[in-house]
Amino acid sequence: MATKSKDKTKIATRKPWRRLGEDVKEKIVCEVNSGMLSKRTAGRKYGLPPSTIGNWLDKHNLAILVHSKASNVLSAMDENQETKLLKKKIDELTNALADAQLRNVGLETMIEVAESELKINIRKKRGTKRS
Repeated sequence: MATKSKDKTKIATRKPWRRLGEDVKEKIVCEVNSGMLSKRTAGRKYGLPPSTIGNWLDKHNLAILVHSKASNVLSAMDENQETKLLKKKIDELTNALADAQLRNVGLETMIEVAESELKINIRKKRGTKRS
């Protein structure tokens, strides 16, 4: 009984792996954003997976959004508003740090309780060697 041989045309016709320059990425993103191509069509045209093009679109759109917000916000602010904004940001970061520290304490407590009740060593000993 003869077995089917695998189709080797896929390997022979695929493009070699390479990095694209920023100008080529920008061109692809502009084509997709303008509606000239869909992500799938652009992927076929340039030999890229649509997920990669989607990632580029996300990064490109986020960069434009962040850049436009930062330039608009900073240009329209005076010193008093800027200090208020920075204080607000410091408060947010302080609260995030407190939450992270509380979560860390909770996880440590959970490990200690699990080790004492289940008699299992969960934490790695400091003197062990890597294999």
